[in-house]
Amino acid sequence: MVTKICEKCDQTMRLVPAGVSKAKNKPYPAFWSCDARNGGCGATAKAEGEAAAAAPLVQNVIPQERLDAIERKLDEVIVMLQAV
Repeated sequence: MVTKICEKCDQTMRLVPAGVSKAKNKPYPAFWSCDARNGGCGATAKAEGEAAAAAPLVQNVIPQERLDAIERKLDEVIVMLQAV
């Protein structure tokens, strides 16, 4: 297990793996975190090497039946607009 010591408070840091943020749904790289809940200072540092690999992008796949339903609704809207 790879560990890192915080340069500010000399506590053991934990590796936060790369992922996708829940708030903005954007990928972020892996980083080291000095956990303030366990006596650390809350500092962070960039991860190096394989741990720093970017998170895989997650694509939202819309089922074909949902796309078909959307297309039918759009066709209905176009017909209604043409009638005006």
